[in-house]
Amino acid sequence: MQTAPPAVDALLTALMTVGRLMRQRQPEDQLDTGTFWLLKTVCHDGPLRITDLATVTHLDTSTVSRHVSQLERSGMVARTRDPADGRAQLVGITTTGHTVIDQALQRRRDLLESILSGWAPDDMAEFERLLAKFVADINFQLPKDRT
Repeated sequence: MQTAPPAVDALLTALMTVGRLMRQRQPEDQLDTGTFWLLKTVCHDGPLRITDLATVTHLDTSTVSRHVSQLERSGMVARTRDPADGRAQLVGITTTGHTVIDQALQRRRDLLESILSGWAPDDMAEFERLLAKFVADINFQLPKDRT
């Protein structure tokens, strides 16, 4: 078994820690983890068919369908007829859904701002530079149909 360089292991640990922090339900959240990410995806990429939403989120169609039904009952998404195929439906975000996801994302931004509040401006600038470079390299490595 090949041992990864220490920087790779440190990055893996850091990303897992940040991921866990961002997935944690905040006290004011109205969404569980599964519906949070689906609603965020519909907000960013929608409206989408259930099958396309499943593909984008790398989830099973039945799982996505169940979560979308929950979001629909909560008034956060609505289904409309797909103009490209009248037999299909698109899932789009509602005004309520926008409000809920915007507030949830703001709580996570506030949490990150609090964590970074003690950093020196030079450290923040260097972190932003390196993070932008890291994300650009990730995007370059991703298959073009997944970006």
